[in-house]
Order: sequence, then C-alpha cells, then structure tokens
Amino acid sequence: MAITFDYEKCSGCGRCYDLCPMDVIGWNKEKNQPTPDYSEDCWFCGSCWLECPDRAIDIQYPCCFW
Repeated sequence: MAITFDYEKCSGCGRCYDLCPMDVIGWNKEKNQPTPDYSEDCWFCGSCWLECPDRAIDIQYPCCFW
C-alpha cells in the first residue's frame, strides 16, 4: 500500500481528497476521514502529503534497485 493515514492525527479537512490528481484517495463520509481506495494507482507525487496540515499521511515509495 502506497498511502497510509494516521487517523489519530487526521482532522478530516479533506485537502488530500480534494487535491489528489489520480483520485487515489476516497472519503468515508460517516467517519469524515480519507481512505486509500486506489493505492496501487498512486504516482507518488506527494501532493497529499505536502498539503496535509496535520502530517497524518505517510507515503511508502517503491524501492528501486539499480
């Protein structure tokens, strides 16, 4: 999974959901929290991580061997 959320830190602002250019992040309306719905489609652009005011997002970048 490329994206994980720390729900204890997340305030539910929705910036990550609004800004993801690949629609990787879904939204749980009942809990008012983001969900990693299409993590396999993540381009690792980091826009969600950069815009999160709570620093509640962690991105696991793929490992590359040269």
